[in-house]
Amino acid sequence: MTVNENVTQFIERHHLIQRGSRLLLGVSGGADSMALLLYFEKKQREWGLELAVCSVDHALRGKDSSEDLNYVACFCAERDILFIGKKVDARAWSHAQKISLEAAARALRYRAFAEAMDSFRADALVLAHHGDDQVETMLMRAVRGTVGIGRAGIPVRRPFAGKTLVRPFLSQTKRDLERYCAANGIVPRNDPSNQSDVHTRNRFRKYVLPFLKKENPKIHLKFQYESERMSEDESLLNELAKAQLKSVTLKKQKSIYALSIPDLLAVHPALQRRTIHLVLCYLYTNQQLQPMHQPIHIEGLLQFLHAGRSSGYMTLPGGLTASISYETCMIGFLPAEDEVSKPIKLTIPGQTDCPSGTFEADALGIDFLKRDALDASCLIFDPADVSLPLYVRTIRPGDRMRPNGMTGSQKIQRIFINAKVDRNQRNRWPLITDSDGRILWLPLLKRGIAWPSPRISEKKEYVKLKFIPFSGFGRTQA
Repeated sequence: MTVNENVTQFIERHHLIQRGSRLLLGVSGGADSMALLLYFEKKQREWGLELAVCSVDHALRGKDSSEDLNYVACFCAERDILFIGKKVDARAWSHAQKISLEAAARALRYRAFAEAMDSFRADALVLAHHGDDQVETMLMRAVRGTVGIGRAGIPVRRPFAGKTLVRPFLSQTKRDLERYCAANGIVPRNDPSNQSDVHTRNRFRKYVLPFLKKENPKIHLKFQYESERMSEDESLLNELAKAQLKSVTLKKQKSIYALSIPDLLAVHPALQRRTIHLVLCYLYTNQQLQPMHQPIHIEGLLQFLHAGRSSGYMTLPGGLTASISYETCMIGFLPAEDEVSKPIKLTIPGQTDCPSGTFEADALGIDFLKRDALDASCLIFDPADVSLPLYVRTIRPGDRMRPNGMTGSQKIQRIFINAKVDRNQRNRWPLITDSDGRILWLPLLKRGIAWPSPRISEKKEYVKLKFIPFSGFGRTQA
């Protein structure tokens, strides 16, 4: 079967290209992408396609980089194909973002593709990744210990820039594409950096892949089959993990998950791992965990949960933290200590969020207040009795308050100790002050304002302040 026939069959089997589509081809000038351009040029009229080509100069190889771009531009001009050239500074982006040069080049390249797709109004971005790339990618990720969908390697299609990215060459080898170019009189550009052992992928390409091909010349097809099956399996298991996460999540607010430890640990260990993996994916805001966030941290977090502790705290990469309070595990990005202690002005009436929960304030008449039970989560006061505005903050050295019924003041730290508040919660416990700095309320523990007010009136409005803590917050030691 020829390359044309093989690729067409692959496209049809995976429903990658719709007739009449507007396609943006990513072309560097190398054999792989030039074969891609040649294939779709041949299919353009038959399938009623509108084509555009985007080539990106990463400014990494001086004159050679710009000549690669010019080579593709001339090829397109000769065939009346729209060409979109982009130049980016990968080295500067690498320094600015503190990432590898390879990662910077990739990020800028895909940004350029997204911009080109938008300007061309493309239906899909088409890239020339082939079967050898697939084998290398899956092996590299296996060696790194990648978990989840990343183990399946390069997807045949994925969402990109609001549209779709497709890879129709995954059934072909690099040698197939080089021969295809040669048979059609195309002399592609050559990037010497692809031969350097500095890059991990090049080492796999030069030393590992030849050994596998010697054992099985069709190894790329075996890996592609495995990739597709793994993708299907991962899709199903991911849906199960989503359902499980929903059932064990007590509360989710901003970048924090509160999970029920007994509910999570009651399911199969494989589903426990996938649920934790999903939480980390959501919190790190990317669909595939980076290597530093992978098995060692998932396993460490599960061991932390299985230890049976009533309280505890652990850190994960990138400032993520996990804390246990009895049967609840809080996982998320907690504010730095200076951010936690910074006063937040209360919105009255309205809602105010703080690191440990939410305050809801309502202005109500006395008739409404008489119907409400006053529990430890509520404070009711006459605005005339305090200096407005009110603020929520956390404990500071030497903080004291005068609780109701006491003639003198008491240290906040002593109140925490007497109430057996977990140590890891004390520095994040909210307290309410007036504009003069007087501590009016330590939610769930002590009030500094008496209710009913001595000057209670049927005609006045009073403020009811309610603290709604995150799940698991406010528990005390056993």
